[in-house]
Amino acid sequence: MVVLQIQQFNGFVNSVSRARTNRGRRRRASKTVCVQTQVAPSRTQKIMEKISVGGEAGGAGGAYSYNALKRLDNIWSNICTQPTGPQETQQIVSRVSGFSQDYSMGNNLVGTFDIVVCGGTLGIFLATALCAKGLRVAVVERNAIKGRDQEWNISRKEMKELIEVGVLTEDEIEEVIAAKFNPNRCGFENLGDIWVEDILNLGVSPAKLVETVKRRFVSLGGVILEDCSLSSIVIYDDLAVMQLSKGDTLSSRLVIDAMGNFSPILKQIKRGRKPDGMCLVVGSCAHGFKENSSSDVIYSSSSVTKVADSNVQLFWEAFPAGSGPLDRTTYMFTYTEPQSTSPSLEDLLEEYWKLMPKYQGVSLDELEILRVVYGIFPTYRNSPLQAAFDRVLQFGDASGIQSPVSFGGFGSLTRHLGRLSNGIYEAINGDFLDTDSLSKLNPYMPNLSASWLFQRAMSAKQQLDVSPGFTNELLHVNFSCMQRLGDPVLRPFLQDIIQFGPLAKTLGLVMLTKPQIIPSIFRQVGIPVLLDWSVHFFMLGLYTFLSAYIDPLIRPSLEGLPSKTKFEWMRRLEAWKYGAGLDYEL
Repeated sequence: MVVLQIQQFNGFVNSVSRARTNRGRRRRASKTVCVQTQVAPSRTQKIMEKISVGGEAGGAGGAYSYNALKRLDNIWSNICTQPTGPQETQQIVSRVSGFSQDYSMGNNLVGTFDIVVCGGTLGIFLATALCAKGLRVAVVERNAIKGRDQEWNISRKEMKELIEVGVLTEDEIEEVIAAKFNPNRCGFENLGDIWVEDILNLGVSPAKLVETVKRRFVSLGGVILEDCSLSSIVIYDDLAVMQLSKGDTLSSRLVIDAMGNFSPILKQIKRGRKPDGMCLVVGSCAHGFKENSSSDVIYSSSSVTKVADSNVQLFWEAFPAGSGPLDRTTYMFTYTEPQSTSPSLEDLLEEYWKLMPKYQGVSLDELEILRVVYGIFPTYRNSPLQAAFDRVLQFGDASGIQSPVSFGGFGSLTRHLGRLSNGIYEAINGDFLDTDSLSKLNPYMPNLSASWLFQRAMSAKQQLDVSPGFTNELLHVNFSCMQRLGDPVLRPFLQDIIQFGPLAKTLGLVMLTKPQIIPSIFRQVGIPVLLDWSVHFFMLGLYTFLSAYIDPLIRPSLEGLPSKTKFEWMRRLEAWKYGAGLDYEL
């Protein structure tokens, strides 16, 4: 029995020893496999990890590191793979019946304001305009309120809008302009170039601009709370009460959501629904460009091409940078629908490093990459977003007021800043802060809805029904026709403003000049999209008529109306004017 037990014990020891040996072999083999299958760093990773990255700013395009790129790519991947339809989301905003005085706000009440703006990078502009009107305003920002290093490109006309609302002076605008350049090119794959002047021909330093506006805001009595994010909002009959991440509490008559495309409030309102479209942007600012006096507003150097597993139509923008005479920023962008085969930002950057040198006529080895830029810009067909809660209003990118063919909302911000600051001021004075009244500040705009057709036409379908060069051909004939029709047609379009007369003239001339392209348009965008667009085109004509001919008849009689009725009619007249693009003047 003892011998048997010893034999059994020895057998157990031997089996354990063999098992350990096998496990060791498996571990060594596993390590060997890991070493053999380790993915080499991409060109993008190698380039980005060589660049010294300073402090990153909030807002779109404010991050430059490779880790930040991977984080954004992960967000983009989740959007692509999420199912369609509503999703469960965090409930940031809740409604409680009754007055705030009936409920305890705790001991950490920072203050009570007329308006609290959540999101400071672009929100500081609206906050300053409202503060200049005498309102008590606070800004809450999860990071520090500062602009990015990479310049914003804009026209002088749009910058002057900031003077009119009291945000900047003429001298301050000159101080924040880092670069000026002309002429500006539009071109499509060797079909010919169109040159214009004074379109996106200024490079503005966001760092200087935001800091200047921030100083103005504080001098007007504004309050800034940095490095704290919004946790929740409770809407009462008289106030909105906000809990911040650091435990502080704010109360306000109105909350303005300026937290951008990925605002948690926006996500709650849309119930996590997948965007209808996406603009993906990659690029860099580099030193070493000898030819650097002009810009590209939109340029295409190729037909539909394959990136990763997806067909894409790639476009370019290029601008001289203010950091030096040999410094230039080049962007490559594409429009797509979020789907599992969509390319990642890193995929696009790998393509960018291959194509950019040929596009700019330089060797990558001759360039010093100063920073790499990237971003994703979701778009929804039903924009701008109507108010979903009492006392909460979306602003900027969070409202969807920007054109679906643009990326970044600074241009649309300057265009609508006067309209919105006046409307919000009237809403505060009249206490018109219910959902219906606030929705009139972000009304239906047919020119914005009509732009959806352009994004669809500029997107590559995964199953091509047209020739790979169709998009370039279509854009070239449209731009050529607009050039023939003159500045009143071409210039508004280049600044993302759609007007009925110029659009109708362009469509008519395209059909006369190249009627054979029309069947391809039907195949590219589809009958349902064209029918939907036709409704918006009709409404664009109607709004143009109403603003040009009915507005002058109605406006003189508004002074005698009750304040609520007057507020509603003023917002209706603004919707006609801005929805028809008639706020634009040459």
